[in-house]
Amino acid sequence: MNKSLLILAIAFGLSINMMAQGPSFKYQGVARNAQNAALVNQNISLRLSIVNAANATVYSEIHNTRTSDLGIFNVNVCGGSNPSGTCTTIDWSVAGYQLKVELDPAGGSSYLNMGNSPILSVPVAAYASKAGSVTGDNDGNPQNELQTLSFNANSNMLSITQGNNVDLTALKNDADSDAANEIQTISLDTTNNEIRLSKNGGSFILPSSGNSLWTKAGSELKYSHSSSVGITFNPGKFELSFGPTSKKNFTSSTNKWAEEYTTFPTNAMKTTAYGAEIQEYPATFSQYYLRFNADTFFHVRATNFTSPGVSTQLVLNNAVLSGTTPVRVIGTLLDAQGGIGRAITALAGRPGCGLVAATINNVVTPYMGVFSPSNPNSLIGGIYINGTQSIVAANMKNFWMDHPTDPTKEIWYACVEGPEAAAYERGSAQLLNGECEVKFSEHFEIVINPNTMTVQLTPQSAESEGLAVVERTAKGFKVKELRKGNGTYKFDWEVKGVRKGYEDYKAIRIKGLETPVLVKEGTSVGMDWKVTNQK
Repeated sequence: MNKSLLILAIAFGLSINMMAQGPSFKYQGVARNAQNAALVNQNISLRLSIVNAANATVYSEIHNTRTSDLGIFNVNVCGGSNPSGTCTTIDWSVAGYQLKVELDPAGGSSYLNMGNSPILSVPVAAYASKAGSVTGDNDGNPQNELQTLSFNANSNMLSITQGNNVDLTALKNDADSDAANEIQTISLDTTNNEIRLSKNGGSFILPSSGNSLWTKAGSELKYSHSSSVGITFNPGKFELSFGPTSKKNFTSSTNKWAEEYTTFPTNAMKTTAYGAEIQEYPATFSQYYLRFNADTFFHVRATNFTSPGVSTQLVLNNAVLSGTTPVRVIGTLLDAQGGIGRAITALAGRPGCGLVAATINNVVTPYMGVFSPSNPNSLIGGIYINGTQSIVAANMKNFWMDHPTDPTKEIWYACVEGPEAAAYERGSAQLLNGECEVKFSEHFEIVINPNTMTVQLTPQSAESEGLAVVERTAKGFKVKELRKGNGTYKFDWEVKGVRKGYEDYKAIRIKGLETPVLVKEGTSVGMDWKVTNQK
């Protein structure tokens, strides 16, 4: 794994207090990946080393720990496993020590070097370091300055050796033994807008008019900075007003939570809004959207189904005219259902064509299809993959061209159909003394299976005795005139043959097994999706 694939964000400075607490200190960090996303709830392995100013390791150890929901981990330096060296022998009076951090995000022993951080003393530890140079101590006993703090429950006296006493009787003698009866509760009486503090703690009335910034009307509590700027509280709703036309709403119900920012630009002359919404049931989803008035023109949604699982959607809508009335219709829909994607374009709210998933012989394959305008699940035609073959399926195949002499008309031709995947080649040849050998073109020789060819001959002479094919090969065929004729004249020929690799073409197929069937999708938003948080 390259080092660039992992980033470690370190929180270190104020956790170090080893000078006051002994030969161990706290180290906290946040494990992140190369995309700066936290590695949450993941087992990781750390190798921590204390190096001196010359970058030589004086101590190292291993920590196997687990990150939190935020990717945070905590360890005690000088408290790990497999130590190399001893923390107690480090001379901390020497400056320049650093903590070297190495990490394996998989919890193994393939460590990545995350860099060094200087080990800095906190103020208390820095002050305590002066104890080694204090003068004026008249004895060599380091223990005789220690004092002991004790409490006598009978006399309520707090004492310290070689010091004084404090009487705590006044703090101990509570009038009752209930430890919770001093807790007070604040409440709002909506009848008269009164704020009360329990246990005779007092109360005051919220003014409903006058110069107060706070007003109460029914269940609505409002803070007004000005006539158009303020905060409004309602059960299940929280609204921020930034001006006459700009608001931010937060709403909550038993199964749905949403936020939306709305504004009314003067040049747009309509409400513009973007927001987010989460719904718990009946379908669990989260979504982002952009709307103008009640028309949603963009949304991204992730929905969780029992089957096929998590589905995601990106929908782009268009404004089109229905007669003279502008309407909102779906222009593009990108949908991933349980890991199977589809991209659909639509017109007038109906699917037109798109890339979807279909099954052929129980194998999921991409399908570029054209849908029925009245039934979005009915395929009219398209192109799909069957093994290594790309198949075009349609009710009719045509070509068209402009009429060369009448600009008001077009010429349309339909393809000749048949029960096989065939190819043909045709031409004219010259019979000489009753014989002729015809050679195929290179491309026709490559394309057809010679065992499937048929040959049709048409003599261009009324004196012909008739023609016969006397030999066929992969490269061509030989022709002779019947009745041992020795004529010399032209004839037309046409050869048809099945394409190589398509000999098993089936004209009759089992519907739903050997023909394309759309992959079943979850009951997602469909083609009539709307934002449920519209105002």
